[in-house]
Amino acid sequence: MKKTPVLLAMAAALLLGGCANKNEARFRDFSDGLRDRGDLTVTAEVRAEYDERSCSFTLRCTEDADGCTVEVIEPELIRGVKARMSADGAQLVYDSVAVDTGDDGGTGLSPMGALPLLLRTLREGALDSAWKENGSTAVRLVPEDDIAVTVLFDADMKPETAEIEHDGKGVLFLDITEFL
Repeated sequence: MKKTPVLLAMAAALLLGGCANKNEARFRDFSDGLRDRGDLTVTAEVRAEYDERSCSFTLRCTEDADGCTVEVIEPELIRGVKARMSADGAQLVYDSVAVDTGDDGGTGLSPMGALPLLLRTLREGALDSAWKENGSTAVRLVPEDDIAVTVLFDADMKPETAEIEHDGKGVLFLDITEFL
């Protein structure tokens, strides 16, 4: 009689482990497909939550051979402001004027850097865990020691949402509207 609960627990652990492996395999296939691409375009509504302030933007990130460009779509007041990010660093650009990107509130995370960080993490981040959430695949990735990125994918493995944490606290929240 005492063997039955143990056997049921072992069977459940095997089934859950099989699901995790399937979710991990789906993510690894997705990630492997991104590694060979340097031409992605991602659009998202990005909300930043810092200790004493919050802000929201709609941003588009376009990759090319030299890095990526993040452009503000909304708010309208700053539409067209772009951040050019490459191995040489980052600059904010508006028409022909360029300035450095400035302070990020001490977290190392900024709205303009959210989409490039997401793309880098999807390609290179260490997979911490993968699971099913309301029928969708979810993964938690670690690109750096104090940063974690949780991404929720639709049934076709297109990213829908992402949360970027710094030291265990959610800082950037992304609702992804385009992923090409």
